[in-house]
Amino acid sequence: MSASVPGSSGRGLLSRLGTGQRTADPVLAIIAHLTDLLNSHQGQSHTVPTFGVLDFNDIVHNLPDAVRHLQQSIRATIIDHEPRLSNVTVRFVPMDDPLTLTFEIVARLATDRQSLVRMRTQVRPGGQVTVE
Repeated sequence: MSASVPGSSGRGLLSRLGTGQRTADPVLAIIAHLTDLLNSHQGQSHTVPTFGVLDFNDIVHNLPDAVRHLQQSIRATIIDHEPRLSNVTVRFVPMDDPLTLTFEIVARLATDRQSLVRMRTQVRPGGQVTVE
């Protein structure tokens, strides 16, 4: 699945109420939320300081431990801020591109423990995170 959700620039509650848009597929809605969540850095939200992941630019100097720290940060952030997922695991997936870090996220839907959700997230140069 891809993170390109129609109308994805305004996924907040108020924008959905104003336009009447709603994502019917819960997995697409989760992917859209994870894209926003993982592109946010801890400390950016004044009301929820733990919202977002570690800023990779702050930990890149600690390679190879930086990958493990980012992996743990992604998992903790999903557990804390995406209640529709449970039993979350995040695994680093080595790839040929040394400038892109790829992680596999596997979780179960909280509403249906039989449904397994598998996503891939990539941290690209500049800190841009994609989820698919």
